Amino acid sequence: MKSLLYSSLVYVMLAWLSIGCTKNEPEPACITAEVVGPDPCESGWFILKVLEDDMPNRNAGGNFKGQLESGLVTTDNLPAAYQQEGKIVSLGLELNGEDGPVCVAIHTMYPAVKVKRICKNE
Repeated sequence: MKSLLYSSLVYVMLAWLSIGCTKNEPEPACITAEVVGPDPCESGWFILKVLEDDMPNRNAGGNFKGQLESGLVTTDNLPAAYQQEGKIVSLGLELNGEDGPVCVAIHTMYPAVKVKRICKNE
């Protein structure tokens, strides 16, 4: 009888675990950004200026309610087709807490982000 109870308990625990692991992460909202140019700190990183004109989820202070604030950010996974200075692109971005560019001199550091999706380009 105890083995049946333990087996049932293990089955229920595994079912909860599988349900908890199947949830999809929410996609970041599309925001419009302008490619400023390469980041002087490290090659392969690009500076983006987050444009706030079309952001429906801004609070009264002008900052985004999500992860990103208006201003400049840097990324290392911008697709090659969008790496031209002045290019306006609609992206889904999220903060990159894992790594960022390394500066060997005194430069302005910007928050590191990852491009999660390309929404549309202009």
